[in-house]
Amino acid sequence: MSNGLKKRDQVKTGITTYFAPAERASSEELDRELREVAASPLFQAIQDSIDGYLMILNPQRQVLAVNKQLLANLGLDKPDCLIGERPGEILNCIHASQGPGGCGTSRTCSTCGAVISIVTSQMEGRSVIKECLATVKRNSHTESAEFRVRATPVKIAGHDFTILVFQDISGDKRREILERTFFHDILNTIGGLLGWSQILERFEDVDPKEVATRIVTLSQRLSREVQEQRTLSQAERDELELSVERTSVQKIMETLESVFTEHPAAKDKTIVFDKTNPEEMVRVDVTLLARVLTNMIKNALEAIPKGETVRVWFERDKGAPVFKAHNPGVIPERVALQIFKRSFSTKSEKGRGIGTYSMKLFGERYLRGKVDFESAPEKGTIFFIALPE
Repeated sequence: MSNGLKKRDQVKTGITTYFAPAERASSEELDRELREVAASPLFQAIQDSIDGYLMILNPQRQVLAVNKQLLANLGLDKPDCLIGERPGEILNCIHASQGPGGCGTSRTCSTCGAVISIVTSQMEGRSVIKECLATVKRNSHTESAEFRVRATPVKIAGHDFTILVFQDISGDKRREILERTFFHDILNTIGGLLGWSQILERFEDVDPKEVATRIVTLSQRLSREVQEQRTLSQAERDELELSVERTSVQKIMETLESVFTEHPAAKDKTIVFDKTNPEEMVRVDVTLLARVLTNMIKNALEAIPKGETVRVWFERDKGAPVFKAHNPGVIPERVALQIFKRSFSTKSEKGRGIGTYSMKLFGERYLRGKVDFESAPEKGTIFFIALPE
């Protein structure tokens, strides 16, 4: 089993939960349900005719059977070790072990499309479709996975069960991100380049040096946007190579300051870069760290209205180098629970919201640091990356 616990031996003991019921069936109940499902012509007919990962669940959301496609994905010949587990435990969701009763019982589970679809289907007796934006363990690191999930109630031998089907839509989500985030930003920058080029072409009442400076700035931004997408793609394919060097904190701050000179996200807002640590040095891949911090600052700017201020600074916490970005806004709990998921966004446009995901990907998998945030009404929101000492 994924976490070494004997889930089929956890019976109704009054375990607390933050969302779905935590109780599990007894061994006797589970054995009876297994026999009923195994003998059902309905399950035999559908188990391998479904495109996607199929699970049959009991009323406690425990798995009784799966299809061959899921077994193949898990590298298993038989489903024996999966019996009694819950969906998130089988798929190695990082939140499955955070709740007091396993999958479905943590705070984050309240935002999970899979659990919501199961519980709603059970309560309302109908088929329910949701999207599940999961973060799963893969070998030594975590990855994002997006599924369309359908939970359908069914009666077998007079008892209630749930047919749960996961269809991988990660490819669709990546295309949405590319089309709505990357192309959106690229077209905006190209529009700026075109506008200033036309001004230079007309050469009417303009300082050609000023126009040239703006064109260079926009060209640099365009180059950064293309490179950022390329780097993100390489990172997700585990093809990214680091170039670690020793550099000053002040130089990093100056680089960030230049990035946000006339940046659209900073319009009518203030960014204060704290440069009071001129002698501080860090050993890191500077380009990758700059990408993390750039997204951190953009995220902070997008969270505040005009006239507000974002502050960026460096400090040491027990010797470890830490970069922080503060804004006066507060993140609602439901947003906070999903903020590092690849396809999650608070924006209305589909496909937006890749920035916080990439911060986590670059900052933790590659820079071996910790990326997180704190948010409270009395102090606002602080995103940070703590690097290894």
